[in-house]
Amino acid sequence: MSSTKFKKDKEIIADYETQVKEIRNQLVEQFKCLEQHSESRIQLLQDLQEFFRRKAEIEMEYSRSLEKLAERFSSKIRSSREHQQFKKDQHLLSSVNCWYLLLNQTRRESRDHATLGDIYTNNVIVRLTQISEDVIRLFKKSKEIGIQMHEELVKVTNELYTVMKTYHMYHTESISAESKLKDAEKQEEKQFSKSGDLNVNLLRHEDRQPRRSSVRKIEKMKEKRQAKYSENKLKCTKARNDYLLNLAATNAVVAKYYIHDVSDMIDCCDLGYHASLARTFRTYLSAEYNLETSRHEGLDIIENAVDNLDSRSDKHKIMDMHNQ
Repeated sequence: MSSTKFKKDKEIIADYETQVKEIRNQLVEQFKCLEQHSESRIQLLQDLQEFFRRKAEIEMEYSRSLEKLAERFSSKIRSSREHQQFKKDQHLLSSVNCWYLLLNQTRRESRDHATLGDIYTNNVIVRLTQISEDVIRLFKKSKEIGIQMHEELVKVTNELYTVMKTYHMYHTESISAESKLKDAEKQEEKQFSKSGDLNVNLLRHEDRQPRRSSVRKIEKMKEKRQAKYSENKLKCTKARNDYLLNLAATNAVVAKYYIHDVSDMIDCCDLGYHASLARTFRTYLSAEYNLETSRHEGLDIIENAVDNLDSRSDKHKIMDMHNQ
């Protein structure tokens, strides 16, 4: 029975060592997951920066192209005699007015796209850079906090392991002392049984002394083993109480870590990320909507001019201009 209990104690310790090893492996994997999570965010932000950088270049190129296009035809118009006459007399034909408004709309779109490119360069990209820096900074801070949590977790598991080994050592010694005490009690019972079976009156005087000496030795051995058992039992009880207290404390720390601390570390990494990214995208949306609004306003002006195309009015203007 003693051998069976000792074997069971060894199995418990081995099982605990396996569990502690698994916890440490999990801690390493959690750091890897956090690091991969942060790296994927940084990569996303870098891709967004590169996208908006290229888009800003395209917007600026488009703006310059529109400006060149408008200027090419505007300079041609400015040098024409009809333009000078129309400008002087303000007899602008409705068809020519549509043409002028189209050129104005082109210049307007040129300015709007230049503004859009500027917003991408000096606002959106700058914000994305700041978010990347925040992600790196928060990951480092989360890692520092996580390392402290891991050290605390490893510390309490090591303490529990030490206390558990001490308890199982005293438990084994207590079982061994109990077994020896029972052997002594059996020897004592056996000796008393023999003494009861013999008639004391039949014993010769020279036989009594060795038998009494043997009984005293057994009693003395029993007393020693009783004292040893009591001492080991007390140590075992104290070690067991220490083990149970440490077990409760360790379970509380482990539960807190997996239920709260891991979530808190992720929250620390996420702090402000989505809100900052949302503000950046809203800046992009606002700029795009403003571009569309400006474009529609310009197109509405052209549409109004198209609605006012009037051949009769243009004929009268031409006749008035040539009659002067």
